Amino acid sequence: MFDIGWSELMVIGSLALIVVGPKELPRLLRTVGQYVAQARGMAREFQRSMEDAAREVDLSEMKELRETANELRSLQNMKVDYKTAAAKPGLKPAPKAASPAAKPATAPAAPAAASRPEAREGAEAAPAQASTDDKA
Repeated sequence: MFDIGWSELMVIGSLALIVVGPKELPRLLRTVGQYVAQARGMAREFQRSMEDAAREVDLSEMKELRETANELRSLQNMKVDYKTAAAKPGLKPAPKAASPAAKPATAPAAPAAASRPEAREGAEAAPAQASTDDKA
């Protein structure tokens, strides 16, 4: 953290010996040591509180992920009887998900009336009659 070598410590120690004197130097060093210990204790406490806050955030995120996974598992395990679900009004069974290798979507089927042969004949006959009427 601080890049103080032995030579710098010798200079600081000799200056403290000259300024404070040999009689008060031990008490000064003890006081400085207590302040350094307090500063280290406060730094350690701050670091622990930051780690606890980070752990708490991680735990809450993990709890949310776990709840979401449990919900997905319960939905996956849920079995629906489509026959009874279709019989109840207001309940519609969910469509099955298409697999990636499924065929491409086709055009919707024609209405049931248009798929009958007699309905098609009548539809084809009507335009043919209209064209013969135009010629006459």
